[in-house]
Amino acid sequence: MLSITVTLPAMAVPLALAAAGMLACLPAAASGQLTVPILAQESVAPKWIAGQAKPQGICADVLAAIENIDPRIRFVGHDRARSLAVIEDSLARGTVWGACALVDSPVRKHIAARVSVPLYEARYRLAAAAGDTEAVASLDDLARRKPLVNTPRGSGYIAELKSRGLEIDDSTGDSLTNLRKTIHGHGRYTYLNEPSMMYYIRTAGLEHKLTVLPAVFNPSYTYFWVSKRADPALAPAIEAALAKLKASGELARIYNRWTSLR
Repeated sequence: MLSITVTLPAMAVPLALAAAGMLACLPAAASGQLTVPILAQESVAPKWIAGQAKPQGICADVLAAIENIDPRIRFVGHDRARSLAVIEDSLARGTVWGACALVDSPVRKHIAARVSVPLYEARYRLAAAAGDTEAVASLDDLARRKPLVNTPRGSGYIAELKSRGLEIDDSTGDSLTNLRKTIHGHGRYTYLNEPSMMYYIRTAGLEHKLTVLPAVFNPSYTYFWVSKRADPALAPAIEAALAKLKASGELARIYNRWTSLR
């Protein structure tokens, strides 16, 4: 049997305990109500946009749409953004019950149930310093060049990149910091999901300092994940709500609304 242990920085423990306190302090739910603790994710705009008076971004709108479809569901806690490592640890502990728009990974399958309705397709691109326009056709082509590649810590695709022999710097989860490393010559490329790459390049004014290469790598769907320690009624309720949102076209409208701003 596959056994996976999630090892996290020491800071994850007090944060997880704080989340547990939040869950314990929730008011008693009315019959059938599902109050769902969930955390926003740091440095992944426009999926989650931090620093606003209230949560914004693709996932914030998806959660609001789920609540409109199924009034029993109420999401709480996503006014706070945390690292992906803390989110995964909290899912494992059951101090949060859900996570929005994560790709498949062995760790996530071990700690949570994947709702089968995909939210949107994640597409990955390479950014290089301005003027570095040498084409890269595939990950195998990239590996043959043996570059140092910056990418956010904890990303679900890192194991695959390393398995191809790529040297990866995942020392930070901050996407903008990774892009700036590439500008300053630490790592030839930054590997990042396309919406976040375009968002941070635009908002930080880096259009003339970086080149986004045209190739798209490893398109893969993102999903909503439900902790295996959550109320058993939650996963089927989320599944039903997302199926309705997909059928109506609302999931696509939400994604397009935020990615068109890039």
